[in-house]
Amino acid sequence: MFCQSEKVKGTALMVTACVFFCVGASLVKLVTHIDAFKIGLWRFVIGMGLLSTAAFFGGIQLKFHNRRLLFVRGLLGGAGIVITYFAIVNLGMSKGMVLVSTYPIFAYIFSIILLKEKPGAVSALLIATTFAGICLVVRGGNDGARIFESFGVYEILAVGAGLIGGLVIVTIRKLHETDSSYAIYFSQCAIGFWMAVVPAGAQSSRIDLRDGLILVLIGVTATIGQLMMTQSYKHLPVRMGAMVAMLEPVFCYLAGVALFGELLSAKSVIGTLLIIGSCVAVLLHDGRPANLAVRVVGKTEFV
Repeated sequence: MFCQSEKVKGTALMVTACVFFCVGASLVKLVTHIDAFKIGLWRFVIGMGLLSTAAFFGGIQLKFHNRRLLFVRGLLGGAGIVITYFAIVNLGMSKGMVLVSTYPIFAYIFSIILLKEKPGAVSALLIATTFAGICLVVRGGNDGARIFESFGVYEILAVGAGLIGGLVIVTIRKLHETDSSYAIYFSQCAIGFWMAVVPAGAQSSRIDLRDGLILVLIGVTATIGQLMMTQSYKHLPVRMGAMVAMLEPVFCYLAGVALFGELLSAKSVIGTLLIIGSCVAVLLHDGRPANLAVRVVGKTEFV
């Protein structure tokens, strides 16, 4: 059980993590001429460097216990990060992060598919509403285009990142039974490094001193945010943590409009509200999704 003080601490950590993630996403917008694999590679290298240095000087301990699930977390997290950067670079902060943030709905869908749970009428309506919101966000101002013609490769990737995110959250919650936040994040950086190093090397992007400093800051803000987010799930139930994490797309939406002049159409704004509202509602609805992540991981072990 989670006591009230734990929930307050976990909520504060998650809100702060959302702020750092928003800052990191804003920094990514400043280096859109650099391919997403290189941005991801720098993030993974900086993350490993910071944790390794802290471990070297005795500030933290890096011990790995559930190595099988840590490896899966690394694969999922590494892929999700690179895809998210593709979405931000090519779709913008507002649209990209809203589509990526559909992960609570996908987590609920996993419970229906893997655990054979029967969704009630309200849950089915919320799932349908989320996908309607996705269609509105993707279609935007393309009034003359058919809905499926509006889905480009980056829109599909962004929604795919949301699907991956649903699994990432639940692996983190499960891993806290055996491993520290540092080990969990280090696994993402280590596995993500090997996933990104070859594609990043194959792309030619000019990186000057300014770009290098921004990439370092992306890595630093991502590391701080990720550690805070990972630690928050030690103090919060999955449902509550995922609900508070929905502040991230809100922050990114506001930053995209305020800092980069990203103006979405009326349809996109309505779609954004439908997605965020439905994700929060499905997390609240009769408590059923609250522990689905732990049950999914415990039953399938991501074989």
